[in-house]
Amino acid sequence: MASASSQPAALSAEQAKVVLAEVIQAFAAPENAVRMDEARDNACNDMGKMLQFVLPVATQIQQEVIKAYGFSCDGEGGWGAERGAGASPTPIPGFPPRPPPS
Repeated sequence: MASASSQPAALSAEQAKVVLAEVIQAFAAPENAVRMDEARDNACNDMGKMLQFVLPVATQIQQEVIKAYGFSCDGEGGWGAERGAGASPTPIPGFPPRPPPS
């Protein structure tokens, strides 16, 4: 079970909108659109293959954006860079600072 110190920081609705807008822009970027099209083509409209090919590409694109805001890419979605790395992301105005690693 996660300790209180590893809980994600509060994220306001406005901050979430900013991050979401950037994620949507990332999916619209030509290189990412090509990646997604290739993954969909490889999946051949099969749900199991969608999970195998499309979901990982979509997750990578999303993670490339949210890591700039201090979210981890460890699958937990916690606030902070990779655990134990000790690297602080560049502060973003209006976003709470990352808590120190536990």
